[in-house]
Amino acid sequence: MSGCVTETGLRGRALKPVGSRRGFTLPELFVVVGIVLVLVAILVPYLVTVRETERRARCANNLRQIQGALSAYLRQNNNSYPRVVYDEVGNPNGYTAFTGARDADPFGVGSAVKPNDVTASLWLLVRQGLARPSIFVCPSTNQIAEELKESADKRGNFLAGGGLSYSYAQPFSAALGYRVDDSRPSTFIVLADMNPGVGGGFDVTRPQVHDVPLTLSVANSRNHGGAGQNVLSAAGDVTFVATPFCGVGGDNIYTTLRRAPLTGEKPLANGPGVCEPNLGPAWAYDSYLVPLATEASR
Repeated sequence: MSGCVTETGLRGRALKPVGSRRGFTLPELFVVVGIVLVLVAILVPYLVTVRETERRARCANNLRQIQGALSAYLRQNNNSYPRVVYDEVGNPNGYTAFTGARDADPFGVGSAVKPNDVTASLWLLVRQGLARPSIFVCPSTNQIAEELKESADKRGNFLAGGGLSYSYAQPFSAALGYRVDDSRPSTFIVLADMNPGVGGGFDVTRPQVHDVPLTLSVANSRNHGGAGQNVLSAAGDVTFVATPFCGVGGDNIYTTLRRAPLTGEKPLANGPGVCEPNLGPAWAYDSYLVPLATEASR
């Protein structure tokens, strides 16, 4: 009959098992795995780069907010940058950091905030309600912003070990012509990602101004893994730079040119300089941004 299949006809055909499929051979599996690994190798660095770019942008925004606070402070305080008590006799060219965090009055007699405290000077922006603690932490670090359990004016300083990942132009110096007011040149660096200091693979005194980027990276802030730092100039500009030699005349913003102030000789502004605790700027336009990362992590 037309359209019917006889038993004889069925026997003559090779029946293909229903639902059976051929799996991957071993070479094919290796090819697929190889493709996946290549894609991962391409995508992961890209995603890391995108994430760090976004963090740098947020970090730069922090500096812009700090700039707004500094501008307000200047207007309210005779055009001078924040600075606590200065010991011109006992410590004319050095600084302290992270002292008297629980002291309610950094200017009071017998205050636990020691004279020349650079971090307490920066904390004045928080004390006066001009800035929030959260903007003093770079998003590229693992630091956590301080959560105040009391009014900001009941505190005298940042706590060591967290809450601050930026360094401030050391405002205590006996160097000839050094001032901490709005007379600073426009290229003077006021604030930047924290000074890495010396140690842990970083050495801000080693590179020279014209060294290659790989060599310069050991002198850049740790905040962004040595790639560079966001810097805030006296003009109010915030930029990301790949070298610490970005101050006045190519000054290394993370070093002071000498251990003691110059006595009138013309400085070689872009020299490598010195980086140690309790030092100050050595000439009129010497940006020495402190504290150092080693001081902040104690």
